Amino acid sequence: MLRRFSAPLRFLVRLVCLVFACHFLKAALIVRYMNQCADREFSLQALAESEALREIVASMPQPFGVMMLNKHVVDMTLNWLCNTAHMPGVHERMLFFTLDDDAAQQLLDVYPYLKTFTWSTECLQSSFRPLDGTYMSFFLLRTNLIRTLSYLRHNFWMLQADTFWKENLFNNIEYNDSSLEINVALDQQGYSGISNTRKKQMNGANFLVFGKQPNTQDLFDDLHYYQTHFYVTDPDAMKVVCASKRYHCNFIDHSIVSGWEWIYGPQRNAPDLMQMDGETSGGKVRMLKQYKLWFLDDDHQCIPGAVAAAKYLADNGMVPRLYSNSKVKQKLLLAIGEFFASLPLFGRVYRVYGGLPSLYLQVFS
Repeated sequence: MLRRFSAPLRFLVRLVCLVFACHFLKAALIVRYMNQCADREFSLQALAESEALREIVASMPQPFGVMMLNKHVVDMTLNWLCNTAHMPGVHERMLFFTLDDDAAQQLLDVYPYLKTFTWSTECLQSSFRPLDGTYMSFFLLRTNLIRTLSYLRHNFWMLQADTFWKENLFNNIEYNDSSLEINVALDQQGYSGISNTRKKQMNGANFLVFGKQPNTQDLFDDLHYYQTHFYVTDPDAMKVVCASKRYHCNFIDHSIVSGWEWIYGPQRNAPDLMQMDGETSGGKVRMLKQYKLWFLDDDHQCIPGAVAAAKYLADNGMVPRLYSNSKVKQKLLLAIGEFFASLPLFGRVYRVYGGLPSLYLQVFS
């Protein structure tokens, strides 16, 4: 009986080992690509020595917002600009860090008063696929930009355009106290109704960096180390960095910033900001339209009344619940992670270090 099953078992073990070996090789190649891209096109030294960047940052109010984009997400950014156009001071507090001249020009064609800074980056000109070399390199650039702004001793929000703003984030007074001894205020995964095992886990889309704190640059230097040595997302690496007692990582309440999972809960107490990053198959614009959170017409003009209608849907728990293959996959992976995080003893370790091996061992990509 044992001999009958030994050959298929050996084959299965070899197959699993082959799959994992392929993932480790893929991971090593992506990390190598990221480092080459950074060394060639957006090193910390090059960013820190840019007089043009220093000048435009010095002109910004404190704290200001930074939004990074290339030409492939201009539509998404214009949608966000429509969303926030009626909110006093939001556009004026934003610095749009573009990766090509085309992206900057398209924004300025519609909103000529915006502050833009272009850092042409050849290796980041294509559209991103989740967790590929370009995607991971983009977030390595984000870390180097954060390190630069922290070196210049500025407090600032890192923001993404795929976000619905119900209220003006800059009006929140909780983090405007200059006496706060915080290095970074991180957005959390999910929404207030998720399991406690998933709370206080960085989502990584909209967060506040206290660059004026003397050791904040050290925190992001540590984050940079993990990003350049391991195939790991910056939120997963941040768990390890924030576990150090050297740093003070605060977590933004879900009433201020929540994720797309709020839509799939009871839809009570809509957050000020809702991050719509649950779509991984390139259909984010289509999904935003189906959520009734798209505010542009075919000519890239703001649709009158669309933002007010979206706020009404959010306030009254009427945002449509939609499903896609990537949503199902995302919810499955979140459920698996939640299960591991809930295990006795192991769960405490997993919540901090689980992200380091997770991408190496994934079989759903």
